[in-house]
Amino acid sequence: MLRRYLIVNGTMTVLLYGAVWAFAPSVPHLVESAQATFKTFAIDSPLLRPVVDRIIVGR
Repeated sequence: MLRRYLIVNGTMTVLLYGAVWAFAPSVPHLVESAQATFKTFAIDSPLLRPVVDRIIVGR
């Protein structure tokens, strides 16, 4: 009984970690996506750009 539990538990753990590893984005891609999102919503926005320029950039 314990042996069957360990086999099933080990197999499911390997499958779940493999699925997460396969579908999770890589770290550089995640950083690039965050920068692109920030640029799209803050820098390219006519309302938020002055706020970003004065507070974050310091212009």
